[in-house]
Amino acid sequence: MKAKVLRKFRDKYTKEIYETGQIIDITHERYEEINSTAHGVLVQSVEKKINLEDMTKKEIIEYAKSKGVELNTRMTKAEMIKELM
Repeated sequence: MKAKVLRKFRDKYTKEIYETGQIIDITHERYEEINSTAHGVLVQSVEKKINLEDMTKKEIIEYAKSKGVELNTRMTKAEMIKELM
């Protein structure tokens, strides 16, 4: 995921310094870890929020394909959404 640095910090694993305003590519788990420190919120997601509930089954299948996920077309819409979460 892509995230914008809100406050300058040094990555505890790579020792790299990230400057305010910089866009970085990190995993969701690392995003959560960075923001759970005593220093407060350091990064903010810049990913576009996708609302799967507003999509049709066909749109969900196409979205899943674009993410490299194969869905069974016999699944219900709710099952597809659960699979993508």
